Order: sequence, then structure tokens, then C-alpha cells
Amino acid sequence: MLIRLTLADIAAVCGGELIGGNREIFSVVTDTRKITLGCIFVALKGERFDGHDYAVSAMESGAVGVVSDRDLDVSAFVKVADTQVAYGCIARFIRDAFQGPVICITGSNGKTTVKDWLAQSLIDKSVLKTRANLNNQIGVPQTLLELEKEHQVAVIEAGTNYPGEIERLAKIAVPDMVILTNASGSHFEGLGSLEGIAKEKGCLITGSAPEAKVILNSDDGFFDYWCGLAEARKVCSFGFTESADLYAFDIELGAESSTAMFRYDGQTLPVFVAGAGKHQIANGMAVVLALLETGMDFQQAVDKLASPVLVAGRLERFETKNGALLINDCYNANPASVKAAIDVLAIQPVTSSWVILGGLGELGEQQDQFHIELGNYAMDKGVSGLVCLGPVAKVAGEAFRKRGGHAVFCKTHEEAAAAVQLLDDKYAILVKGSRSARMENVINILKN
Repeated sequence: MLIRLTLADIAAVCGGELIGGNREIFSVVTDTRKITLGCIFVALKGERFDGHDYAVSAMESGAVGVVSDRDLDVSAFVKVADTQVAYGCIARFIRDAFQGPVICITGSNGKTTVKDWLAQSLIDKSVLKTRANLNNQIGVPQTLLELEKEHQVAVIEAGTNYPGEIERLAKIAVPDMVILTNASGSHFEGLGSLEGIAKEKGCLITGSAPEAKVILNSDDGFFDYWCGLAEARKVCSFGFTESADLYAFDIELGAESSTAMFRYDGQTLPVFVAGAGKHQIANGMAVVLALLETGMDFQQAVDKLASPVLVAGRLERFETKNGALLINDCYNANPASVKAAIDVLAIQPVTSSWVILGGLGELGEQQDQFHIELGNYAMDKGVSGLVCLGPVAKVAGEAFRKRGGHAVFCKTHEEAAAAVQLLDDKYAILVKGSRSARMENVINILKN
């Protein structure tokens, strides 16, 4: 841990009461499977679990205290009103002790790619970054609590699916730099509308440090709104028009990479971007602006985009037993990311392309309309066949079939995989769907 703390310190930070003897602690843990000697166990509660049920076993395994919202029969505990709030307070205390910049990234699409690409580009520094998708009320504090003295930069991903979540995360992380990639159709179920999504994402700007730097997508419809939220903070923009501080033009999209010209501050450079799709160029521009703000020069920054960023389940390329190109983009999905993946599929050098689509979640009352749009988009982009898994995705298939497309409707992952298993090297197959659709099961069947 970044600094030494005691149980009394934890009580003071959380506004709680220490009951029992004071001890030094060496780490903060929420999972009893990860208990280490000298840690403090925070008893979090969820829909299907209550950490208080494991408080005694945590102490028996080596914890020196527990953060609890009730009295416990253990030798030492810190009693607080809300253990999740307390967890955030501890993380904020550690964050305030950190001397390096905290860079926070949010957006409907691209935030994980930008996070990983930026972290890998800062190879000359010791970087702490969000692992996997630990971007919520538990994951962000957990990441900040992993800060050590050797770390020089923290790159944090912030996600949301209900109002107020980003605001709370911002109060914990207090970003020195904010990267907001975009706002598009996702989490309508929790956030209500596109405006609600933009407002929620914007809370990362208003919750950032007063002198924070803010990196925004100038092509997004909410760009002006977010600029207003930035107030006196420095805003840097990226996009595909000359109005952006950094803009890309003369773009050539390839099956696995792209080239473009980047112009910034009067200087123009040719750029090779690892990864397919125009959206990847946008992600790359966000990374370049962040690198420039850390002190890297323009040439060094754009050179970093030649190194591919490898995110499991994000446009991963495999070959099926029969030689077809298999594109695994099942990390997660919303309407915009499905369209971006179909765009990549459309530029593959094959005779025919197929999509296996799982239903998209959290779209609220607009769920059917979004799926109809996706069926039509697949047709417009020349997709040959659309395999729809489950009743939600079926709506997209019906729209696709209505326009003369070949649609297959499946109830199981096995059926979906069987629908394309005979396709050979003349074909490309994209697998895409929300995490809840478990589309990785289709990938595993087709790979094996």
C-alpha cells in the first residue's frame, strides 16, 4: 500500500468508530479468498452476498480488523454507517497521498481500449491501470488501493449504468486528466436517454481537479455541453474535422490496420494505426492527446499507435477449423459498437461475411428499435447472413430478412455455432453481443 495506516486511521478516514485494539494494516481486502496477514477486511454487501457473514473467517485467516456496519464478535472492527461508502473514503485517502497524475477515462465506447493503449504507451513510467472491467463503485476504489510508492501514473476506467455513479467515482478518483470518448446508445434502462448518458458521463469533468485537463471528442453531439462543464479547465479536442485540436484526414482503412494523417498545433504527421476501423483511429487520437499532456512530443506519441493494444474479446482474430476468419468482439456490446464491428467486418478481404448476434441489454423501451436498426445496418453493409441468438436479437434478424437477407434464428450457443461451422476460407464471421448473452461460448465452440 502507498502509505502506512492503522485501524485508528481507517476509523478517522471513514468517520467510523474503532472498537478493539489499534493495529497497523498493510492492505485493504474485500474478498476473503484474498486475505493476507495484516489486512483489514471491508464487509461489502451485494444482492447475493453479505461480507459480514465472512468477518470471523477473515479474522481467522489473518485480517487484523473489519470495516462493518454492525457490531461483530471479533477482536477489532471499525463500525461505519455504510461499508461501501467507507471503502470509497479509504481509496480517496490513498489517492490524495499519490503524487502522480490520475487519468480517468469514460465514454459509451472505446474507454477500455483507450485505457489499455494509454497505459502500454507510457512504458517509460510505472503505471497502475484498471484491470479487466473493474470500473464501478467497487473496482475503482480497489484499483486505487493498489497504488504503491513506485507508481508514477494511474490510468483509471470509470463506467456507469445508473445516475450518480460517475459522480461518486469522480469524488474518489479526483482526476487530473479526463478522457471522454463519446456518448451513444447504451444503458438506456438506467440512464433514460442519450441526454441522460451525456450528463452522467459529464460528471467526470465536473468532479475532476480544478486544474484538470479534459480531452473530448469534437465530433460528438454533446461536445459543446461538455466544454461548458469544463469551465476553467484546459480542453483538448480530437476528431475528423479541422475544428479539432488534433484531427485525422486522408484515412485509409485496412482489414487489420489503418493509415492517416494527423495534424496538431501546425504540424502534420503520417500515422500507422494498429487495429481496424475508423473508431480505432478516434481511440488513437484520444491516446495521443493524453500522451502529449504527459510531456511526450507529437512524433513519439503517434509512433505509439503502431503497437497493437490487445483486449480480450475486442476484434480478436482466429481461424475456424474450416479456415473461415473468426472475429471475436464479444467483450460487450451496445448499438454503436455493433455498427463499428460490422464496419470492420465489411472491409475484410473475403467473399462473404456473416454476423452471429446476441441480444443487447440495458436499452430500455428502445430495445426493439435499436435491434431493427442493427438488422438494417447489417444489410446496408453487405452482410450475407445474420445468425440471431435469442428472442432479443431475433428482432434484428426479422428486419434483416424483411429486406431480403438470410437470417437464422437460434435458441442456444450450440445452434448458433452450427449455423456457420461449414463456412470456409472465403468467409468472415463476426461474433458480437452483450456480456449477458455469453457469446464467448459461441467463440469457444467455433475455435475448438
